[in-house]
Amino acid sequence: MNREYIIKESVTTLAIAIAEHQQNPNEIYVSTCLDKVNRVFKPQWVKNQDDILCLFQVCQEISPTDINLISKCCKLLVKVLPKLGCDEENLLKHTISWILSCIIHFQNPDHNSEQIKTILHFYVGTIQTYGNLNINNNKVISKIMALLLPLFERKESVSEEQPQNTNILIYIKFLEATVAILKDYQHINIVGKNIIQFIEQSINQNNIMQPYEQEVMKYALHILLQLIDQSKQWTNENFNKLLPIVLVYSRYGLFFNNFKFFNDLQPSPIVQWENPSRLDILPTTINMTNKKRQKKKRITESKNKVPKLVTFSVDDEVLLNIRDSDFSEDEPCSSNETGHLTLDIRLLSAQTMKKMFTVVDKKILLGYLYSIVDGPMNIQNCLISEVGNSVREPSSKIRATIITAITSIFNGSKIYFAQAQYREKKGAFTTWSETLADYIITIHNTLLKDFSIETHSVRLVLLHCFSTVIINTPYRRLNKDLLKSVLNTILVYIKCEPCENYLRIGVFRCLSSVFNSELPDFEKELLIEKKTEIINICLYLFKETKLFLENDQDNSQMIVRRQCWQILNSYSNHYPGLIENRMLINIAIEDMKYTKQNLLRKNILLCLKQMSTASEGSIYKPARLEKWKLMFRKLIPHMFEEKDPQTLPILIECLSTIGSDLFSELENELINPYCDELQTFVTNTDQNIQSAAIATLGTLIKYEKLSKNPNYIKQTIDSLLYVASINKVNSIQEKLAWTLNCLSEILVENWNLYEIENSKLLCLAKTALSTLDRKPCRACGARALGLLLSLIDFTDVTEHQFGPLFQDSIETLINIANGNDSMKNRWNSCNSLGVLYQTNTIQKLPETVKSNVFNTLSTLIISCCNFKVRHVACSSLMFNQRELYGNNYMKMWHRLFDAFENAQNLPHICEYKHQQKLINQLCASFCNLCLLLEPSDISNLTYLFDSRLHVIQNEMDKFCNIIDIPNYSEKLSATHNHLHNMFKTKQLTSKQLEIVSNLLNIFYNH
Repeated sequence: MNREYIIKESVTTLAIAIAEHQQNPNEIYVSTCLDKVNRVFKPQWVKNQDDILCLFQVCQEISPTDINLISKCCKLLVKVLPKLGCDEENLLKHTISWILSCIIHFQNPDHNSEQIKTILHFYVGTIQTYGNLNINNNKVISKIMALLLPLFERKESVSEEQPQNTNILIYIKFLEATVAILKDYQHINIVGKNIIQFIEQSINQNNIMQPYEQEVMKYALHILLQLIDQSKQWTNENFNKLLPIVLVYSRYGLFFNNFKFFNDLQPSPIVQWENPSRLDILPTTINMTNKKRQKKKRITESKNKVPKLVTFSVDDEVLLNIRDSDFSEDEPCSSNETGHLTLDIRLLSAQTMKKMFTVVDKKILLGYLYSIVDGPMNIQNCLISEVGNSVREPSSKIRATIITAITSIFNGSKIYFAQAQYREKKGAFTTWSETLADYIITIHNTLLKDFSIETHSVRLVLLHCFSTVIINTPYRRLNKDLLKSVLNTILVYIKCEPCENYLRIGVFRCLSSVFNSELPDFEKELLIEKKTEIINICLYLFKETKLFLENDQDNSQMIVRRQCWQILNSYSNHYPGLIENRMLINIAIEDMKYTKQNLLRKNILLCLKQMSTASEGSIYKPARLEKWKLMFRKLIPHMFEEKDPQTLPILIECLSTIGSDLFSELENELINPYCDELQTFVTNTDQNIQSAAIATLGTLIKYEKLSKNPNYIKQTIDSLLYVASINKVNSIQEKLAWTLNCLSEILVENWNLYEIENSKLLCLAKTALSTLDRKPCRACGARALGLLLSLIDFTDVTEHQFGPLFQDSIETLINIANGNDSMKNRWNSCNSLGVLYQTNTIQKLPETVKSNVFNTLSTLIISCCNFKVRHVACSSLMFNQRELYGNNYMKMWHRLFDAFENAQNLPHICEYKHQQKLINQLCASFCNLCLLLEPSDISNLTYLFDSRLHVIQNEMDKFCNIIDIPNYSEKLSATHNHLHNMFKTKQLTSKQLEIVSNLLNIFYNH
């Protein structure tokens, strides 16, 4: 007898037994039939999908009142649940309704606890299977909510009977399982409001919650946690209701009167935050009210932008070598059920708070800082003991979760916290900026106090918190001893026992945040004062971890060693004299010999590179020269020979920090072999090595020693053209565009020194033009293209050879300048168009080509929405020869006046910082046009000067008074003299003399 027949026969027997049971109840026989089906109905035996569907339909014929039979059905059906697919959507809907219809018949939940667990387990599986179908589940969810929520609301009726309350526990378990598949805001909002209302009623009760009520509360908090995770909109709209709940229950069981404080917890935002990018954050006190801001009618862009620094995400945070078992739950009475329940409630509240602080909009979160930091149930009491009504949280796991919640407050808040302003002496009226500073200082002090008394595992979490807090705290506007206190607290834990290596690593991450921060001068001085201590700590750890260099690089000792180099890398930003420490340089070169320690070698090379960059200048020149000689003798030869694809690119990039003066002082026998080898790396098959070599070559060829070497420049041209012909990878093309730009600059400066073939010059220009197809390459590519094409003036290339390339290039540059491209790409295109407009080559092309260039640039200075592009377009139209303007000279006057008028209108607030530079450039162009003015022009410009000269009068007065650049001062004087000489010309009419006189008055100071 085959298995398929056995399965069909057993299901048929079960169907008959259920039908007979409905007429004449016989639960025992039905139960026996179910056991038989359970024995033969194994998932691996079932080949026919119809058998599964039949089994589901048969089981759903059992009455919802037969709890034992339904439990056995669920135990059976859960095995084949994974075999259901998208075609069984209706079957899953009926199954969900069938399960839910039985829960109202639970008469004695304690007696049926095993059956309830089985049914709930099957319901969870069914809900998950249904949710995975990715279909519109609004209908079935509506039915579930219509059934569950009325049952759940029975809790509102005052009843002291335990069975009724225990039923609530069943309902909320099923509701918690259902929440996982909620997608639309409507249902999330319905469930959320009911749960919030239920929790608020529980808080307002005067009796102490029983164990079953605490279990209900645990599931209610877990539902809130899921809802917060699923809908940011719902979290934002209900934050003022969620906040008191998590604050109260995060202290549940730890204060004398559980319900004393809730009536005082009515949080409301103490400030309505504006978008920080529209705030001018001044060093003076800021009034945050909208009324005052509207009265001033002054909106400028904030200069306090968040730098691109590494922050630790609260959600993705990996606690180094921390496990759940590391958090000792040493809460009194935690050994019994009640103790565990109170702990679970507090832990869920803390986790909900952490998730809520991460999800909610930062402006909303920071508006409630009073309730979070300084209210009657503030979270600081969880970390430090407070005299009076509460005790410190005894569970280290909960404290760690509270600390991550504090981390999320600070994470990404830099532009908001930049408004804080500490004042030691408070006035009669405390401003919001002062209050914010007090909150930040209070949180710092709380974390520092907690750090000194915490367990090892929580200290690691605290160090992660400190790293984020430091980055986002405006120390320059706070108490100047604040960062010093942080440093003094954490530095103690670096020289600890080797078993505490992960604590050291946490301290190092914290220090990296300190050194990468935008620090005020007195904090920088503090770091320099501690230079001896920091360097000695690193030297001490280098000595301690030296024996482990042969070990695996994941060894904790090696992580510590890598962190030391990372700290020194960051510290060199604030202390450039680090390069003078010969011991560090020697250790670096010795460590580079351990080829299996790739991560360590990377950190060392990055540190050496940063040391070289930070120490540019004559003060540290001897130390830099000694370091580079040592590297060329002992480090670079081995690494060039080794050609490791992970470390060689960093070393090659490091060469670009030598500097032209230092490069000239290095002996030829040291550098020449490696400069030649750099050319071979340009064509290397490894993209990282090739990319680094191309970029570094661009820097080195600008050094005088190489730029004066025609053979090396010719070799560079051949290498670049070869790369351009075979490699179209974006990263390579970006570096190629950069190096072409560098090459074009030195070709323009030293053209007579080289003998470049006409064909190669045209190939270079074509290569530059090809880079403009890629957006990241356009800035350098456009600039290189303009310079390379301008060199055609010095060649004998015929119009037939350069004409098509020249016209295609101009057309492409015009498209970029007029297009919706980045600001940098557009202004570099404008610059190149201005260069090409002045060439002799463009004169040989049709007049429309030159007209298109002029019309493009002169239109941009009027109507471009980006002021920096206008500024560059205007400077590109400043020519020192009248003939370069040609017939466009008069038109330029009109366009310039239009540009002056339109410069007063801000198309966007972010253009404010470029506005004055644009106006100054327009003034410089006005001065230039006046210098080229001829008597015969005045009659054509009389109406323009009469009607519109007042437009620029005030701006020119400012320009003439504040300008301190010698070149412009000379030009102003030359313009004044030119107009003065014209005023003496006898052939001018009285009206023309009046015009010249008005122009002279503008330059009266010169």
